[in-house]
This record gives sequence, structure tokens and C-alpha cells, in this order.
Amino acid sequence: MTRFKELARIQSAIKHKNVAELRWASGYCNMRVQIATRRDHVKHWRAMERKISDALRNLTQSPN
Repeated sequence: MTRFKELARIQSAIKHKNVAELRWASGYCNMRVQIATRRDHVKHWRAMERKISDALRNLTQSPN
């Protein structure tokens, strides 16, 4: 589907709660959805977008 490097970067952004990286990941997933030609690829990237959105939402709602 994609290069391992980008997936590792996305997972790292979620794990470390890095806002800048999460925003990059959101844009990357959106781009992947736009160029996806198979339904299973679209489903995969939409699921990743949801994880990223949840992580960003949790960061903005936390009182840190």
C-alpha cells in the first residue's frame, strides 16, 4: 500500500502525540485516499485518518 517509512512516521506521531506530525499525517492520509484506486485501500486510509483525528482531538481537549 505504502512505504513502511510513512506508516512508521504516522504511528510514531500518534504514539508520541506530536501535533505537527499528526497534521502532516492527516494530509498524507487524505492524499492517499484521493489517489487510491481500490476500495480496500480507501478503507485503510480512512481508518488511519480516524485514528489521527482522534489523537488530535484528544490533544486539544486535554488540559495539559
